[in-house]
Amino acid sequence: MELRTLRYFLTVCQERTMSRAAEVLHVTQPALSRQIAALERELGTPLLERHSRSVTPTERGLYLQRRAEEIVGLADQTTADFAQPDDIVAGTVHIGAGESQGMRVIARAARAFREAYPGVRFQLHSANAIDLVERLEHGLDDLAVLMNFPDVDRYAHLRLRPTDAWGVYMRSDDPLAAQTTVSPTDLGDAPLIVPERLWRDNEPTGVLATWLGTEAAKIEVAATYNLNYNAAVFVREGAGRMIGYEGLNDVGPDTELAFRLLFPPIVAPIHLAWKRNAALPHAARLFLNHLRKGWGDNGQRDERG
Repeated sequence: MELRTLRYFLTVCQERTMSRAAEVLHVTQPALSRQIAALERELGTPLLERHSRSVTPTERGLYLQRRAEEIVGLADQTTADFAQPDDIVAGTVHIGAGESQGMRVIARAARAFREAYPGVRFQLHSANAIDLVERLEHGLDDLAVLMNFPDVDRYAHLRLRPTDAWGVYMRSDDPLAAQTTVSPTDLGDAPLIVPERLWRDNEPTGVLATWLGTEAAKIEVAATYNLNYNAAVFVREGAGRMIGYEGLNDVGPDTELAFRLLFPPIVAPIHLAWKRNAALPHAARLFLNHLRKGWGDNGQRDERG
């Protein structure tokens, strides 16, 4: 497979018609059709379903679309890295992150870093831990912010100063809002909305299972989520209370939301991770050194790769 052909295929998937894709690519429609047909012969499977006025990816085509996005993205990133002269610090630092207060540390460091190197910009990708680790492994992100990740020692990592504290988001008129904290016995009277990584096979897992203990049998889960914004909408509409990290949603009288910490408390360590022995792009390496220097005098753990 050639990069050019993968770019053609991605454009067809995006435009959904051969004619529009050909216009975008500045090639003739017959030439584009031949390239896609050759790619299908090479892979031995149909990649597109042809309709009268449109095309859609087949199941195998959807798989190739995802892989092609990774391959083309990595190729473009690598080309951009080599395009920068060694004496000029410029380019893009790719950071994947879950939703966390740890991003405040990254944001403050990025602001200071860009004051010294204004030619650098940051590309942020928000996702859950599974997606972040996959992107890190495939080289799509240089760095990843991981919270309470059980296998973090697979990677070189820097422990960030803050920790994320778990609590419950609820409607501001919820009776639990009158309490200062929430215990496991408080949660059996209403449905919960919980992070998908903490609920598997109709049971709590990880820190949530430990915290709930015997009260887990009384819990009804209305929904699971991977990023919190839409889950908070469910809470506002009365669909349930949400287990989540402190500080990720605005709370107070004008927001319809209240937040109360769990008790006994659960806190999650936050790490900035990167692949061990990886050849980071110049800008990413300098930014990482900037972070290391900023935290090195404060007793933060730095597992160097």
